[in-house]
Amino acid sequence: NKVEEAAKTVKTAVQEAETAGQEEKAAKEDEQELPIKVLIMDNGFHSYYHDGIAIEFQGTCQGSGGETYQQGETLEFTEDSSLLGEGSYTLSPGEEKACMKVTSLTRGQGAPVYRGSLTIYKDENGLRLVNTLPLEEYLYGVVPSEMPASYPEEALKAQAVCARTYACVQMMNSSLGDLGAQVDDSVSYQVYQNSGEAQASSQAVEATAGEILLNNGSPINAYYFSTSHGQTSTDQVWAALAPSAYLQSVECTYDSQEPWYQWEVDLSLEKILENVRGMFSGVTWVSGVEMAEGGTQEGVLKLVIHTDQGDQELHSEYDIRTALAPDGLSITRQDGSQVMGSSLLPSAYFICSSVYEGSLLTGFEILGGGYGHGVGMSQNGARHLAQQGYSWQEILRYFYKDITLEQDENIRQTA
Repeated sequence: NKVEEAAKTVKTAVQEAETAGQEEKAAKEDEQELPIKVLIMDNGFHSYYHDGIAIEFQGTCQGSGGETYQQGETLEFTEDSSLLGEGSYTLSPGEEKACMKVTSLTRGQGAPVYRGSLTIYKDENGLRLVNTLPLEEYLYGVVPSEMPASYPEEALKAQAVCARTYACVQMMNSSLGDLGAQVDDSVSYQVYQNSGEAQASSQAVEATAGEILLNNGSPINAYYFSTSHGQTSTDQVWAALAPSAYLQSVECTYDSQEPWYQWEVDLSLEKILENVRGMFSGVTWVSGVEMAEGGTQEGVLKLVIHTDQGDQELHSEYDIRTALAPDGLSITRQDGSQVMGSSLLPSAYFICSSVYEGSLLTGFEILGGGYGHGVGMSQNGARHLAQQGYSWQEILRYFYKDITLEQDENIRQTA
């Protein structure tokens, strides 16, 4: 009868729906996030090699030789460790949420804790440590290390998209492939696990899951930096022949109240000589420096250092900041606060004024602005834009031009 036929139709529809749901669930389970391989540097980020590596297990983990390690157990590696007889040894989570703390390392958070697997490699130079984990989980450790988790939600989302896009480009390049990795955990790529994971940062990663910045269908080099000096720069600060279409100079006065917006520091000739000796062999004295191209607005693009070995020309933003590094000196920021300098000048946006004792040149007063390379997104600019009600998409479109925001299908792959 019609009632029985209707019941059969409903039952069949339910069964088909259940089957479709099971197939969809199975497909999702087969789909895995593309992992990223991170080379973990030693204390102080000086080297890719470690004298020894000590690991504490937070949950059950498995060794590549079939060993099982329980919560609270520790394992130490030296170059003589028998576990490294094959040249490498991998530790992987044996249960959900299991992590590993590397107690031989000290970061801003203390001993860092890693998701995913850890592989210890041994070669003629010592021990290397590589952390392999899903890209989105990697971002949990990048975003709070690159931007304070206290920043507004929309700024954190913009940071998450920048970090994800930058990581995608590095994963395609795999410039550290000969060391078993694609990026390291330092400022050379993106700082990772210097600050511990934070709820606000992780939520920003999840809220933008898979989102990346594209130009003409390809992920961009989504550069970012701390604080602007009133405008951003193109990638010509790195001697690019022509600026990338998406890295245009934009006005940025949103961070004008930040301490690093303007600063000054005094450098003696002796200090400059100390810096230059590490860059050019045989230099025994420096008689002066000259800004041959650029200045505060577009950045110093060429610096000439007069030495006993001839004039040394510097064209790279990084080299210029290294030659004038105020390591161990006091820098005065625009709010009157003083901070100790590091191995890089705060930025390459500056002017130099000669300092004399009588008729003798003794050094230079450097008046500068901003903190970082100045290319791409100003993180403090993003913070103030977010405070003014800008969305993360609007923030990104302010700093990067001619871009589209899309889900990256390459982040996920079928197992």
